[in-house]
Amino acid sequence: MAVTVYIPTPFRRATGNRDRVEVAARDVGGALDELERAHASLKGLVRDEQGAVHRHVALYVNGEAVESLGTPLADGDEIAIIPALAGGGAGEAGGPARVSGLRVPGVDVIVSEAELAAIHGQAVEEYPFEACGVILTRDGERRLLRCRNAQNELHGRDPQRYPRDARTAYYIDPKDLLRIGELERQGFAVGVIYHSHVDAGAYFSETDRRQALVGGQPAYPGATYVVTSVVEGRVQATAAFRWDEARRDFVAVEP
Repeated sequence: MAVTVYIPTPFRRATGNRDRVEVAARDVGGALDELERAHASLKGLVRDEQGAVHRHVALYVNGEAVESLGTPLADGDEIAIIPALAGGGAGEAGGPARVSGLRVPGVDVIVSEAELAAIHGQAVEEYPFEACGVILTRDGERRLLRCRNAQNELHGRDPQRYPRDARTAYYIDPKDLLRIGELERQGFAVGVIYHSHVDAGAYFSETDRRQALVGGQPAYPGATYVVTSVVEGRVQATAAFRWDEARRDFVAVEP
């Protein structure tokens, strides 16, 4: 069966920046086998050494989530590989919250005043849970995509695998990740990934850092991560962070 595999932005460095790869396979596991044979650098990104799909990766066939690698495929099907956008901050040590500038020096606006107001409003509305979303850009056009935090559902279904609930972590709903992927297909790029910290500072936590890396490299190297601190239901501070290749770390954007 000839099927198409959608490759998300964080994994495209392994496919020569191709966003779609055609393979011949009868089921999802076979498609991943063929994909990894054709692009060896994908090994370890989608599945672990035992062949199980990483917990931060979701698989879809024709827009429907699938759990089994044995899911059969038909000619012309499309598989989408969707890595998680996730993180969390409360309970971890971090630097003092700082109010960030809304621009990267010498670069474009990070977040407009209207976008910042929307982010703050969402963070307050969703308190005491972490809020999350992205801003996508295309040739000067900007779209703020408010996303749903699915962490409570994951925690309720499997508390051992997901020990935190949405008060201290976020996991963008896979349906929203599919929407992001569709906009990327239309030429949009993820410019900002934002979330809130509940009753904690606006810092880039170790969890945020770990979830922002894929194979030791930033999943979205051109994106700015915006973190808003909400304490007792009120916004206290907002800070922005970007990947610094020289330091091999995410560093605060100075005003």
